Amino acid sequence: MHNIPLLNKGFEEVNPLICGWQSCDKGHFFGPASREYYLIHYVVSGSGVFERAGKRYPLSKDCLFLIRPYELTFYKADKENPWEYIWIGFDGSLVPDLLKNSGFSDDICTMHIPSLSTTFLSMKEVENLQHSSEIFLCGKIFEMFSYLSEEFSPTPKGSTTSVYCKRAKDYIMSNYANHISVESIANMLGIDRRYLCRIFYKYTGSTPQNFIVNYRLEKAAFLLSKHGYTVAEAGRSTGYDDIYNFSKMFKKKYGVPPSRYKNDS
Repeated sequence: MHNIPLLNKGFEEVNPLICGWQSCDKGHFFGPASREYYLIHYVVSGSGVFERAGKRYPLSKDCLFLIRPYELTFYKADKENPWEYIWIGFDGSLVPDLLKNSGFSDDICTMHIPSLSTTFLSMKEVENLQHSSEIFLCGKIFEMFSYLSEEFSPTPKGSTTSVYCKRAKDYIMSNYANHISVESIANMLGIDRRYLCRIFYKYTGSTPQNFIVNYRLEKAAFLLSKHGYTVAEAGRSTGYDDIYNFSKMFKKKYGVPPSRYKNDS
């Protein structure tokens, strides 16, 4: 059995606590017992059984099982073809929502996900790290939940358009300083530009282009007033290479040129 010694870094959102792997002997078992953190095992090969709340789950290669804090569970390797598994234990404020959005519920504690094999096998690389083990595993946990969310989170009927809008907004808010356009955002989302404009206006009351402009100018005003940027610095930092155009757009929104806004703030 390989059990990696980890430091409890106390990461607030997702905090890795234990990680390890084992090729079990025939009939090897653990429990009934509980932990005070979340624990996921991924079956690399072989088979076994997992028992929880009076239910028995036969599991084999590419299956995983979830143990929640203070939940009594029992698991046992097959007597003929014992399993090898990798485990990761963690806690954190984001974990309940991550699990909920990944298909887990009070009734669902096991899954069969071959696409997660690479993620779990790569966790073994932590053995070669000296100073960044916890950060590395934190990334692997998020990677795991990304796969789970893509495969098992159902999209509620009628919510696709709102998801497109949220992704478009988030993209603008993260990339406003770059050369972005409504066309490039639509292409990124894989939808028609006109369709994006229509649903964006429906959910936000603004066209995507107006949202980009207003968000950039609000950020520019913040940089001018709170950080003492020059007009040119504020313009370039919010996606405007043409300072004359920036000043013109700024005055249209705020009623004064950026140089006046800076001095009056």
